[in-house]
Amino acid sequence: MLDEIEISTKQGRLRGLVKKSIGRSNKLYYSFQGIPYAKPPVGNLRFKEPEPYGQWEDSRDATKEGGDSLQEHIIFLNIHGGEDCLYLNVYTTKTGEQGDRKAVMVWIHGGGFFRGSGSTEIYGPDFLIEEDIVLVTINYRLGVLGFLSLENEKLPGNLGLKDQVLALKWVRDNIDSFGGDPNNVTIFGQSAGGASVHYHLLSPLSKGLFHKAILQSGTPMCQWAFQDKPREKTFLLAKELGCNSQDPDTVLEFLMNVPCLDILKAQERQTIRTEKEKIQKSTLLFLPCVEVSGDAPFLPDYPRKMMEKGEFSKVPIIMGLTDQEGLSALAHGEVKCEKINENLSVLVPHDLAITPDSEEELRLGKEILQFYTNTDSLSWDVVPQYVDYMSDIAFAYAEEFSRKCFLKHHTAPVYNYLFTYFSPRAFSAKMIQMAYPDHEADQFIGCGASHADELIHLFKTNIDKIPFTSPTDDDQALMNKLIKAWTAFAKTGNPNCVELNVIWKEDTIQNPCFMEIGKVWKSTDGILFPERIEFWNKIYEKYSYLY
Repeated sequence: MLDEIEISTKQGRLRGLVKKSIGRSNKLYYSFQGIPYAKPPVGNLRFKEPEPYGQWEDSRDATKEGGDSLQEHIIFLNIHGGEDCLYLNVYTTKTGEQGDRKAVMVWIHGGGFFRGSGSTEIYGPDFLIEEDIVLVTINYRLGVLGFLSLENEKLPGNLGLKDQVLALKWVRDNIDSFGGDPNNVTIFGQSAGGASVHYHLLSPLSKGLFHKAILQSGTPMCQWAFQDKPREKTFLLAKELGCNSQDPDTVLEFLMNVPCLDILKAQERQTIRTEKEKIQKSTLLFLPCVEVSGDAPFLPDYPRKMMEKGEFSKVPIIMGLTDQEGLSALAHGEVKCEKINENLSVLVPHDLAITPDSEEELRLGKEILQFYTNTDSLSWDVVPQYVDYMSDIAFAYAEEFSRKCFLKHHTAPVYNYLFTYFSPRAFSAKMIQMAYPDHEADQFIGCGASHADELIHLFKTNIDKIPFTSPTDDDQALMNKLIKAWTAFAKTGNPNCVELNVIWKEDTIQNPCFMEIGKVWKSTDGILFPERIEFWNKIYEKYSYLY
């Protein structure tokens, strides 16, 4: 029987657990899970902006996690969760409002805006909590439930991001009850979580709710992180579910009454994706979008345009990538050589102003394949080069665009990194083996750090069917530096600490630089992947951005 602890908050009394971390120091900490920050978005509140939960009477059980947003599991693809999902978790080594307040780190999970949660399944607090910070992890609405838009005042979009804003307001108003400092909040996230962090930098609704930001492998300029023509996608979904109307009010009323499980199944079906989207799964469907209606939009303009004009919060930033982000395409079993060779135009990014299915698009697709593979067709022999292509169009080019805009307009420090460390414990190794059980892709395991491979060094996993494996000595050394750097940044706005044994320099336009985070940490001059970035610079200069 675990010991319990009860505290008072502005919402009411909470009953949590006293735990011991499974990290380096086995530190005692307090766990408060399943705290509602908004009313359940069910019934008449489906597709509505989140409303604060308010207070409760008596003592509320906070010893177990709240529900996830309805989804297919991010690894095993079984359906779980539901509409009642707006909960958060707080982990702290101190409670009460007396004494020194601790830096707060709010984690926003990834999963393409349609999968994932802030639960301890992947994001256990054991490692970070040992560094004297308060950790908050949150859930938000995903997929159709979180990102459907009719581009009007009734459903302008971005409900999942507005959920996140309300969670940040909850932190501002309540975190002092958990020993946290509401004036020292760092938001951090990976993949869709990293893009979410960047969206909060852009959004007028998020200003003042945080003071530092860490973007891991994701920005709004990534092709998979932004939704264009959202009303068209809403009508496609409604048609798939049996409603052929083109009237927004009729469609909304229809979707309000469709069982949420039917909505999920329709969202996942391939029939509402284009041929390019089926093959190039870097493009998802229901995502953040520009809000063209309403008095207080979360996103008032295209992210690229806002970045170019410097319309973002000027706070200290850490941003970076893994060196083999594109391995995630292998990990999810998405490398289909024959399908791609049937129409090389699928290699052309979605955000280029080029006529779809034209001879020019096909010609550009052939040029892209030739640049990366020096061949005219894709095969397993050149999949490592295809991984570089996927890394660039899904992550690296958008990251470099964001970096340049941050540095051009920023008044606070920016620290850039490239994560290169591989561990046999990494998610990519396990998922590639699951996706290709005949070992045809084993050659790619260990050739670099895939998308999400850094997560096991920040969080303790508790995944069914994948037992937790203790870190190796090398893992432990890497984790010590990574966790110290992330938490030092959360406390001070500067990641430098004695454990690094190297100075992490600020990135600047005049002197671009990044920290290589590997078995050895190295301060490196220049930008990430310069030759590949230059290739895409020339393409975007020629064709320009679609939006």
